[in-house]
Amino acid sequence: MAYQSLRLEYLQIPPVSRAYTTACVLTTAAVQLELITPFQLYFNPELIFKHFQIWRLITNFLFFGPVGFNFLFNMIFLYRYCRMLEEGSFRGRTADFVFMFLFGGFLMTRTLCDSFSKLRGWTGCFSTVSKSEELLTQVLQLDTYIFSWKMYFPINLVE
Repeated sequence: MAYQSLRLEYLQIPPVSRAYTTACVLTTAAVQLELITPFQLYFNPELIFKHFQIWRLITNFLFFGPVGFNFLFNMIFLYRYCRMLEEGSFRGRTADFVFMFLFGGFLMTRTLCDSFSKLRGWTGCFSTVSKSEELLTQVLQLDTYIFSWKMYFPINLVE
């Protein structure tokens, strides 16, 4: 009985949100079960373009770290906001939602490739990370609650 209700709830998720969330959970499960390693998934332009490991263009968007509290919250937010977008702004326009995903992924990948090419390695990514850290330190509004990034990471309080 519980299996049927869980299955029905799963099938009620819009198709793109269901596929992306399932791919993220399965990728993380494969890493957790040591079928693959995170080193086979991460974004590395040298391996992508010189060794033709094209899957890295996709898999870096599917792995959210080891199973734990952070992974659980990442999956909840991913599921919730993808579903809200697909059922709200993109209702009846699945192709537009897929295009938005692909375009956003392309822009993020392009930014990382530019960072790698400018400083030849991970140091180029730090400028991108430091700019996005400024956004993360700003106040985020989630539902009706307002949280600060420093609330979750006490290490940021020591400056």
